[in-house]
This record gives sequence, structure tokens and C-alpha cells, in this order.
Amino acid sequence: MLAPRIFAVLVGLMVLGWLLYVLYQGIGLSQLNPLIRLKPLSEGDKLFLAQNFPVYGKLPQQLRELCDQRLVWFRSRKKFVFYGNVAEKEELRLLLSATPVLMTLGLKNYKMTRSLMRIIVYPSQYYSRINRRHHFGEYNPRLKTVIFSAEKIREGFAIPHDNVNLAMHEFAHALSFEMVKRKSWEARKFRVGLKKIKELFLLEDFVDQLETTQYFREYGLTNLQEFFSVAVENYVESPTDFYRDFPELYAIIQRMLNFDFQQQVPVPGRSGTNT
Repeated sequence: MLAPRIFAVLVGLMVLGWLLYVLYQGIGLSQLNPLIRLKPLSEGDKLFLAQNFPVYGKLPQQLRELCDQRLVWFRSRKKFVFYGNVAEKEELRLLLSATPVLMTLGLKNYKMTRSLMRIIVYPSQYYSRINRRHHFGEYNPRLKTVIFSAEKIREGFAIPHDNVNLAMHEFAHALSFEMVKRKSWEARKFRVGLKKIKELFLLEDFVDQLETTQYFREYGLTNLQEFFSVAVENYVESPTDFYRDFPELYAIIQRMLNFDFQQQVPVPGRSGTNT
């Protein structure tokens, strides 16, 4: 009689362990686990960042230290999955951690715990079973996952001012989804910004300017969310041109991100960069 009881207890413990693991992964508790070791940035890491992110090298010392601190957390706590023969995984991990951290440097919420748990990287173009077509990158809000082609990630950083950066684009989608889910002041301010961008879309003069200048690539006109992500790419990579040609839109995104990429500093008079 004792053996069946022991067996039942062991089976129960196994099922409980499996359920706890699913819960741990499913709601992203790994992002909150204080036992995960945070690997500090090396001098080589910082040099690599300065070479690939011009804005990083221009940050004031205090702000750069904050950026480094956040980057260490992001790189250590988010789950990175590499499929296939992906070269230089650690460099990609660093690029894909620095991108959302720099994009949200003016915000309190940089961890995106509600919208982003996994970062998946394939060597090149991959087939999405969900959309049933080939992709270079996408954001899946249901799975809280961003998926990339390593080839396209590197292309996005090869030319720093061409306003095409796949990593920035997909992380902007994740940030937008995060802000929809939150009730904080900066999330409400973010949503107000999206509403104002939508209002601009309804203005004939604004649409004409978009078509005339061709400053934003055509894909951004697909819908509001795609336009926001494309605009973030431009905002980060060519802020001076952005401000010159679209000052009203620039001001809206500046308030949404609480960071001026021309000056490489948070918006004056607003506090959003505490850790």
C-alpha cells in the first residue's frame, strides 16, 4: 500500500513542478527573479555600443551610466532564443538589448514586463506559422515575443542614418502594446500622443507633405501602429531632419518618449529616467 502512495506523491510533485515552470515562463517571472546574475558591461561592450549607436557615445556621463545599468538588466532578464546557425550571438544580444533601452531612456517603464518576454533570432528570413508567410521581423503581442532575422538586424545598423532599423521598428511595436496595457501617467501621455498622430493622419495637408517629402518610407502609411514604428526609426536615426521637416510630429513623439534625440537628453522639466 505504501508504494502506490509514494508513487502518487511523486507524480503529484512532478505535475506541480511542471505547472510552476509553465507559470514561471508564462507570466515572465524570470524578469523579476532576483537570483539571476546580472552580467556587467565590459569595455569592449561599451565600444561596440558606441560604434553601432551614435547616440550612445554622445550621452552625458550620468545618463550613460543609467543606460548601462538598464541594459545590463535587459540583457540578463529577457529570454533570448537563437534558432539555426546564428553567428555572433553575444553581439546580437547586446544590440537587441541596447535598442529598446535607448528608445525608452526617457521613460520609467523600460522593462516592458507586460509586452515582451522573449526575443527570437533566426539566421535570415524565416517562415511564420502564425501568418503563414516569410518574415524578416515581427512582434507577436499574444506571445509577448519579438522575432528577427539576424541578417536584417545587422543591415539595420550598417548605415546609422538611413531610417531603416528592423530592431527599433519591432521594439517600438512592443512599447506601444505595453503602454496600452498600463495605467501610469506616462502610459496615458503615450496614448494621447498616438491619438494626436491619428488626428494628423486625417489632415489632407499632412498626408500631402508625407507624400511630397518621402521622408518616411511608404510602409509607414499602412496603419497608425506601423507609422508610429517607422516614425520612431526616423526619430532615433535622423532627429535633425525630422525636426526640420515635421516639427509638430517630432514634438508629439518627443513627449511620448520623454527624450530629445537631438540633444541626447530627457525632455526638460520631466522626470522619467529613474531606475
